[in-house]
Amino acid sequence: MPAEGEVYVRGMRELSRAFAYADRDSRRELREAFKEVAQPVARDAEGLAVARIPRMASSPRWSLMRVGVTRTTVYVAPKQRGLRNRADPRRRPNLADLLMGRAMEPALEQNQHEIEAAVEHALDRLADHFNH
Repeated sequence: MPAEGEVYVRGMRELSRAFAYADRDSRRELREAFKEVAQPVARDAEGLAVARIPRMASSPRWSLMRVGVTRTTVYVAPKQRGLRNRADPRRRPNLADLLMGRAMEPALEQNQHEIEAAVEHALDRLADHFNH
């Protein structure tokens, strides 16, 4: 059962393991397909961050998101890293919680059905590519 803020793809680890034996192009195709599936979530999270988090519009670089793919996970995360200096007055220690609660989780919920359909479509395309 997926936790809140997650879409669970049953068998992703096994699929990644199977593609490890495939050629480089097939592995690259798998990664790109999963990245493509997560792009709408990243795009919507950026928009929600600017709209729902106070003062985010004055520094929009903090709302930019990136998509990553590991062997078992596809994730959306902020592009910008935190400030190193703890005494910096611009530091926002609660920004991660705000981004997650007001932008990233709602973006995932808005796109959940599209993600499921896109994953299914991507896996179909990959199967066709793999079989040829």
